[in-house]
Amino acid sequence: MNAKIMAVSAVILGATFATSARAQQEEKGAPTPTTSPVPSTGNTPIAAKVEDDSPDHERFVGHFAVGYFGISQIPIASVGAAAAAGGGLTATPSTVTAPLIGGRYWLQRNLGIDAAIGFGTASSSTTTVVGNTTTTQDNPSQLGFLLHGGVPIAFAEGHHYTFELVPEATIGFASGTVKPPADAPANTPNTSLSGFRLDMGARVGAEIHFGFIGVPELALQASVGLYLQLQSYKATQGNNSFSGSSTSFATSVSSDPWALFTDNISALYYF
Repeated sequence: MNAKIMAVSAVILGATFATSARAQQEEKGAPTPTTSPVPSTGNTPIAAKVEDDSPDHERFVGHFAVGYFGISQIPIASVGAAAAAGGGLTATPSTVTAPLIGGRYWLQRNLGIDAAIGFGTASSSTTTVVGNTTTTQDNPSQLGFLLHGGVPIAFAEGHHYTFELVPEATIGFASGTVKPPADAPANTPNTSLSGFRLDMGARVGAEIHFGFIGVPELALQASVGLYLQLQSYKATQGNNSFSGSSTSFATSVSSDPWALFTDNISALYYF
């Protein structure tokens, strides 16, 4: 009997000890065995990078661009020293350089507005020292002013270029003054110089965006045009005057190699 009681007591104590140990393990946050996920045997597809093939031009509808629209030469009269001293007024044509700087704004995908202004001025003097005598002579002064307007029309486009027709007009004025030399007769008046230029026509060409090197905001415009051009110049001294004028109708391509860059290529940067 005692042996049975002892056996039963041992079983009860063992079960109690096991239950207590399990409870303590759960309170300490012992990790519960989990089943590891089975790795996939298939290849995970990688999404291919899709290149944006929309035209660069479409990004800048409703945006402004600033840039260089080419150098325009404004005619102006030029007189020699004899004419300035009152020895018979004659004049030859010269020019004032006024670079055209302005902007372009695309109102819609195929219609925009160009506006630019050009300004140039120059003045100088020379000083001669003979013994104790110093003579200062003002050289002819020049001032030129240009206004330019155009309506770019885009009628074809690609990924990085736009083919355009641009009706446009440019008007310019120039003026200057030649003072008589110190040894001129008394009361010799100054000689006033003036000039005028009007260009009306259109050009056609491509506006190429540099999106192919990651700079679509930068564009280079290369074009040729057909223009009616009116030019005149005049020199006036007192009641005497001398003038000249010319009219031409021709393309904008010139025999001068540098004219390719000054008359046919311009740069724009969009914001």
